[in-house]
Amino acid sequence: MAKKSIYQFWLSQGKEKIRLPILPSSIDFSSPSNNEKIYLPNLGEATVLQKTGAKTFSFSSFFPRHYTTPLVEMPTSQVLKPREYIAIIERWRDSGLPCRFIVTGTNINSPVSIEEFPHDEVGGAIGDLNYSLTLHTYIFVKNKKIDTKKPAKPTTTSSNRPDPKAATKPKTYKVKKGDELWNIAKDIYKDSLQWKKIWNANKDMLIKRDKRNIRQPGKWIYPGQVLTIP
Repeated sequence: MAKKSIYQFWLSQGKEKIRLPILPSSIDFSSPSNNEKIYLPNLGEATVLQKTGAKTFSFSSFFPRHYTTPLVEMPTSQVLKPREYIAIIERWRDSGLPCRFIVTGTNINSPVSIEEFPHDEVGGAIGDLNYSLTLHTYIFVKNKKIDTKKPAKPTTTSSNRPDPKAATKPKTYKVKKGDELWNIAKDIYKDSLQWKKIWNANKDMLIKRDKRNIRQPGKWIYPGQVLTIP
């Protein structure tokens, strides 16, 4: 009695699955590098390394009209007619959805897309259908949601609405003994050179109080005077 193979080739999509009845004599693997060749003046050819492309599985076999052992190791309950296998694989290929390819006894268990599936009937084996399958590994891409809604404008209540009068109301400063405009400017603006701003805002009042401010602007100020601070 012939020893059964540890290898089984399975294809599935959703809850449907089929086992390929005749093991291929070989399976080819390829994984393109996608590296790019560029020419650099005075240096020659250089290679730009890129990520490898999708892995490809390729193999050929046939769907037999008559199932005989030891060629076919499947239970009769799993056996389909050649045209039924063809119809299922073509339907999966045209669905736009990935399949899963599994080879027992190996580490092959991958989502794949069916890229090529040529098949034909050869004279001398009437009813048998030869086929080739080319499968590419499939990568699931998760779509990222983009929120197109504009952020809601913050509502302004009476408690946090700015008072326009308060915003335009000037500040005041009551002159103390020993004050001069330069030290008032330093305290308020952190810059004593800004004293002219205070002078320009109060010069009419200061000149009216003391005419000497005409010749010496802002020198003559007195305790108790209220200055407008711009």
